[in-house]
Amino acid sequence: MFSRVQAVYNSDEVKNLTPEQQRLVYLTYNSFARNGATLKGEAKKRYADINQRLAQLHTQFGNNVLADEESYVLYLTKDRLGGLSDSIISSAASAAESREHQGEYAITNTRSSMDPFLTYSTERELRKQVWNSYYNRGNNGDEFDNNAIIAEILQLRHERVGLLGYKNYASWRLEDRMAKSPENAINLMESVWPAAIARVDEEVADMLAIGKAQDGIDKIEPWDYRFYAEKVRQDKYNLDSNEVKEYLQLNKLREAMFYVAGRLFNFEFTEVKDGSVPVFNDDVRVWEVTDKTSHEHIGLWYLDPFARKGKRSGAWATTYRSYTTFDGKKNVLSSNNSNFSKGVDGQPTLISWSDAETYFHEFGHALHFYRQK
Repeated sequence: MFSRVQAVYNSDEVKNLTPEQQRLVYLTYNSFARNGATLKGEAKKRYADINQRLAQLHTQFGNNVLADEESYVLYLTKDRLGGLSDSIISSAASAAESREHQGEYAITNTRSSMDPFLTYSTERELRKQVWNSYYNRGNNGDEFDNNAIIAEILQLRHERVGLLGYKNYASWRLEDRMAKSPENAINLMESVWPAAIARVDEEVADMLAIGKAQDGIDKIEPWDYRFYAEKVRQDKYNLDSNEVKEYLQLNKLREAMFYVAGRLFNFEFTEVKDGSVPVFNDDVRVWEVTDKTSHEHIGLWYLDPFARKGKRSGAWATTYRSYTTFDGKKNVLSSNNSNFSKGVDGQPTLISWSDAETYFHEFGHALHFYRQK
């Protein structure tokens, strides 16, 4: 395949193509070249060996993080829920019940559980425990420690791009990105850094003033940052994030995303409820995506919104199948995946403003997949 791509890239006929077509030829060729297609002999074999080892290391890295996310769960009794809203408490109760800890409240080691706890819990020592558990994932000196894996990944990445003639991994990674070079990226960060640090100093000063007056603390620790940032918002701007959260129901946000997609791209989403589309978990739901005017079938959209055992944390969009026509028309199967804490049955799941932004952001990637056609 690469020999054919290379033949087109090196042909004189490329000069007769439009600028857009020339760009496509270049990108196609370069995607092969940047991933070792031009290598020969021992270099080619070594490149393949490195790729295989990196695949193993990346899988192990993810598994180690997942193991720590599932192992470090904080179970609370009712007397240790100070500062937490009803929606956070109900989610924590549901998380505990799903782990067979009925009557308790679980703060899991995922961002959607950690973040609201650090923002509202009045129990400073518990905030410290939750912060350390989350930010030390893969860094606990045990069988799931990732430090040696990280070192080997960095070494192998450096060796791999060296086979292609690059000075370092950053040069390879940034070559086809907006920054173009590590030097440009560093210059941008260093130009922003002084102003960013100055602003952080101002914010921490505001937090510390409240912390000293209300709780007698003399330093803002990492596990205090979210808590006192929320206090500052309430004090300076009369803004309570919990009040905003009451308007951010997960199902309503999904409908809002559908509305936006309908206005911008004329898409219509109809849930598939007859069981004709298999799913990998009971929480996963599926919608058919069609054009509102022509009723043309565009694809399927899967939504997997809740955290569960065995699922990595974070939020992401992916495709199970891309749009293709070379072997008959195949439409898109795309998916949005999140790790929201599920509320009690019968009650709406409420999420933060930040999580709502992420929800819309990842849905945007799903729309990219459909618009590729």
